[in-house]
Amino acid sequence: MPINVLVVDDNRVFRDSFCELLNACYDHLQIIPAGDGSAALSLTRQISFDLIILDYELTSFSGGDVVRRLRARGTALPPIILISAHPDLPVIARLHMVNGYLQKRITLIQFLTMGAPFL
Repeated sequence: MPINVLVVDDNRVFRDSFCELLNACYDHLQIIPAGDGSAALSLTRQISFDLIILDYELTSFSGGDVVRRLRARGTALPPIILISAHPDLPVIARLHMVNGYLQKRITLIQFLTMGAPFL
């Protein structure tokens, strides 16, 4: 049974590369990309995700806004990993009570360490 993973990042090159990395490492994932917070929120209404990998610094509204809107629905959330180059990402991740974070310039080892428990 495939594991549904939502990858949300407004940088198309990063998003596509990250999705390719996931596909190369795991053969049981159904990876769905989204380019902004609105698309991510729409997709989460249509598909039950097992993991959300979410850029904090989106152009339409922040990843934190996405998390708040998901929580406001009152339904159980899948694990959420914030990604960003923001220097305060560890604090931001704690404030939004997500399951983890990855500082951009993500290496394969970093992702496998943070993401593997959810896959």
